[in-house]
Amino acid sequence: MLLLAKRAVKSIFHLLGFEIHYTRKGVGVDAFADMRTLSGTASPVIFDVGANVGQSIGIFRKRFERPSIHSFEPGRATFEQLQRNTAGIADLQLNNVALGAASGAATLIENERTDMSSFLEPGPDCWGEIERRYTVDVTTVDDYCARHGIERIDILKIDTQGFDLEVLRGAERMMRSGAVRLVFMEIIFSEMYKGLPRFDETFAFLADRRFRLVAFYDFYYQRDRASWTDGLFIHE
Repeated sequence: MLLLAKRAVKSIFHLLGFEIHYTRKGVGVDAFADMRTLSGTASPVIFDVGANVGQSIGIFRKRFERPSIHSFEPGRATFEQLQRNTAGIADLQLNNVALGAASGAATLIENERTDMSSFLEPGPDCWGEIERRYTVDVTTVDDYCARHGIERIDILKIDTQGFDLEVLRGAERMMRSGAVRLVFMEIIFSEMYKGLPRFDETFAFLADRRFRLVAFYDFYYQRDRASWTDGLFIHE
């Protein structure tokens, strides 16, 4: 019965001009491979927002021949580790600052697990213990680009533990003008942090600025429910 049902659905969709794939091939398997293809350049300008200790920097440098990377990490001790891990790397600009919707300051809630630190209070699905809170500087994508004369961002990678929509709001000018090609970001569905924006808010924000979903990658689960994933969006 299931096989017959699949065949019937497939036939209907073929008549409508759609293709159905039951196994993942090509786009949607490897996010970094997709970014290399869709960016259209071996020398992309990359914003690594939420750099932590440099994990993404290493991958971007392996996948692209000559990336120019601007990294943003507000945590004090984490930034020091980032500096040590990336010493001597060319075409890399490290910034001990957060990106958000407006320039100013904000309180960073630093977790013992540095990859769980956030500007949002931890929720019931969060893990790790809070170690300290302190004020950090915040700027925006638009202000940073204006100050440094950056005219395009090929890849805007955001992993800020629930603060991702705020980062996007601070890139309004660059996004509206078509100067951002790809957005690669973490999307959280669970109650990991308090005050998390709903996914439909983030999706609508991107769609209203002519960004289309390419794929989701590697869903992670808590309590038998989708907890978080990574999504890639492209500007049309």
